[in-house]
Amino acid sequence: MNRRQKPTKLVLILRWAARLGSLISLAFMLLIFFGEEMKVSQLTAAEILGLLFFPVGVTVGMLLGWRWETFGGAVTIVSLLAFYKVMYAASGRFPEGVWFGLFALPGLFFLYCGLHSQQATRTIRMV
Repeated sequence: MNRRQKPTKLVLILRWAARLGSLISLAFMLLIFFGEEMKVSQLTAAEILGLLFFPVGVTVGMLLGWRWETFGGAVTIVSLLAFYKVMYAASGRFPEGVWFGLFALPGLFFLYCGLHSQQATRTIRMV
């Protein structure tokens, strides 16, 4: 017999907040990316590597989060942390402001929902 536990209200709220937040974050990233004229030839290697993690890695993670919450959330968070590491290694300081974290916040919500759902599934199997 396959018994499924209903997700808690918090998980449902965070799941939809993650989905809506990911759409808003992706829209803003696209506006910034296409609204700013960027000359790739003038970018340093560290900046190119940083761009692979943010916005590319963060975006890929959020898109994956719609289907695979744990994996997509993990990709988003790891990409954000890698971006911060690359920027710190290149300049000796972290990027200022909270904007990068806010853009990636839906990934943290996806990760929470995915881990919570897996824990609920494991609990049901033990019973």
